Amino acid sequence: MRAGEILIAVEAQLRRTDQGRGRTVYRREWSIGVGETRIDFAAINGHFVGCEIKSARDNFGRLPSQVQLYSAVLDRAVLVVEGVAATARAAPLLPSWWGIWRAVATPSGAVLEVVRKGELNPAPEALAIAQLLWRDEAYAVAERSGVGRGLRRATRWRLWETLASEVPLGTLQREVREAIRARPDW
Repeated sequence: MRAGEILIAVEAQLRRTDQGRGRTVYRREWSIGVGETRIDFAAINGHFVGCEIKSARDNFGRLPSQVQLYSAVLDRAVLVVEGVAATARAAPLLPSWWGIWRAVATPSGAVLEVVRKGELNPAPEALAIAQLLWRDEAYAVAERSGVGRGLRRATRWRLWETLASEVPLGTLQREVREAIRARPDW
């Protein structure tokens, strides 16, 4: 099975799940962690949902660092793996709140089976979430949140740190989701 077939199945699954949830933005290869890693496929609406795709031949050496970075920003995370053996190898490397989908080859492409239903992330990180914002977006969020005084010329890093320390996590998550969904060409 080719990775492209799995990606098509993941996108179709998320689009079915997100029907009726308002405007959803879908991204392939979405950079997070200030460029440290990329989420294979993400859906952004009332939640950040991200999927990491691993084929049966993939080495899982990078998976622990990917799990750490994904877990910092996502509300829901899913590992999509090809085959039973790869599923068994990957499961112990994941937090219990992560979902696991197994990709199975069919004559018409990949089909996904839910191995473990995911749950909401119990510990998202405010700084990592703030870092999803572009500099101008971060300043706009700071202004709307009442913490923008003296930050008009601040670096993005200072803005991110201020947002992470001064804005309640739920508010920050909502603001970041809205900023991402409002981006042109997203």
